[in-house]
Amino acid sequence: MINSLIIDGDGVAILRDKRFSDRLASEYGIMRDKTAPFFSDVFRDCTIGKKDLRKELERYYRSWGWKGTVDELLHFWFSKEGSHNKEMLAMLTKLRSSGIKVYLATDNEKYRTDYIVNEFGYGKYFDSVFSSAYIGFRKEDAGFWEHLTIHKGVIPSETLVWDDEQENLDMSCKHGFTAERFTDMENFVRTMKNYFTRLL
Repeated sequence: MINSLIIDGDGVAILRDKRFSDRLASEYGIMRDKTAPFFSDVFRDCTIGKKDLRKELERYYRSWGWKGTVDELLHFWFSKEGSHNKEMLAMLTKLRSSGIKVYLATDNEKYRTDYIVNEFGYGKYFDSVFSSAYIGFRKEDAGFWEHLTIHKGVIPSETLVWDDEQENLDMSCKHGFTAERFTDMENFVRTMKNYFTRLL
């Protein structure tokens, strides 16, 4: 029986139109060929807590052509990175009121994780937020799911995972979780009603 949910952040619980690098290109003319090396290498280390995003950006932002400060760059990044998936949040709130535990799982560095929990307001919608920055592994890695079961008390056989990336779902399944791939809200609602017939 499913008693808890793990919901992906960006692209699932958090609606996103354009990625940060695309917005830099369209709004400031800072093209992706300048930012791509940072995101393909350094940023991944930031998402598992090995490097500090703010300190790393200090080394890069001038060469990109950003005219403001690092704090202004982070504000531009975080404040426009996504919007609330209100339909999903309403359903999750209803399930939580019936005793279902609901967790957010995200591959994010620590500053944006904290932004999502606090300024973005998602701390009040989820029982806990599992971030790669604090776990030390991304969702595609076995260590992420092992951490949840060993240190967070999550029971795989009772937990349904929603994500939009297949490699994350595959890894969760290898650790005993039930997994569904998120494609759109219509499919999400229909599938959730099958799992929680008496609650939705």
